[in-house]
Amino acid sequence: MGSIICATKCPNCGRSAIQDYYYRSDEKTIVCYRCGFYLKRQIQDIYASPTKYKEERYDGYGVFRLVNKDGKRTTTIFSCQLKENDIEKYVNEFSGDAVNQEKSFLVTYTDGDFKILCGTPTENWHLPFEAYKKKMLEKYGDTEDNRHMVPIEE
Repeated sequence: MGSIICATKCPNCGRSAIQDYYYRSDEKTIVCYRCGFYLKRQIQDIYASPTKYKEERYDGYGVFRLVNKDGKRTTTIFSCQLKENDIEKYVNEFSGDAVNQEKSFLVTYTDGDFKILCGTPTENWHLPFEAYKKKMLEKYGDTEDNRHMVPIEE
């Protein structure tokens, strides 16, 4: 199966998301590590005409990126609004001795507004998709291929 992985505009927040597109089957997955949006489109019945697909979609409500001092990292995307006790749990994890607080962050996303609760997201995290795309094309070269497949960078 052929797959193209590149940055794309998040349908939820308008920032940079990652898309994994299977061009032979028209299946795709989009994950936004800015707002937490998730979309997976998979073939349900390949023998139907036209082919039937099923979609799994979650609007994003934020992201928790935890990077340990040893380099291990995890990213949690939120498919619902966080409750106060959930926020406390993530803030406590962020405060752990093994955590690299400079590279970790907790962000919520509600009604189009981002709220950084702790840490500092990456430099590119704040950019709207078009500004991110322009920056990547300037950095990696504005070629015909790159115009359709925007490079991924945190």
